Amino acid sequence: MTVAGGGLALSAALHAAALAGHIPELLQPFVGEQSFVPMAGLFAVWIPAVLIAQRLEGPGRMNFSWKRLLSGCPAWMRYAAFGLFVYAFVNFFIAIGMAPGSEHGTVRIFSGHWMLFYGMAFCIFYSAWRRPRLLARFRCPAGHDVAPGDSYCPRCGLPISAADNSTA
Repeated sequence: MTVAGGGLALSAALHAAALAGHIPELLQPFVGEQSFVPMAGLFAVWIPAVLIAQRLEGPGRMNFSWKRLLSGCPAWMRYAAFGLFVYAFVNFFIAIGMAPGSEHGTVRIFSGHWMLFYGMAFCIFYSAWRRPRLLARFRCPAGHDVAPGDSYCPRCGLPISAADNSTA
């Protein structure tokens, strides 16, 4: 969660600098050919974020739900995550229309997406941290893994009672 928060702060600083049209000397090591640092950080946070998201969503889930995944986050954080998604999409098309090959435009595109991915990873980690029960394994009477809140086992169809999952 700390790496995701730091990556979000770094990408927001780079993005603000690109919007201002001047990238300060302090942020120069993360621009151009050295931009692999924020990109490598994305892999460092997204591999565990995806694994946690799969655990939060339950086994064999075909109906993915951001609402369920971010249920441990406060409302303002969920709205901010949605806002980052919309902003990254709009920013991409605005920056594409800028002067081709512009360093500020390139930094703007990449940092806008970095903010989205670091922000979403942070929200996933925060949700799992605030509601650890979401990570618990639940089972049906036949022993199949089920997601929290399921009324019936998606594999065998047996009804699931609260008592079945009280010791999981």
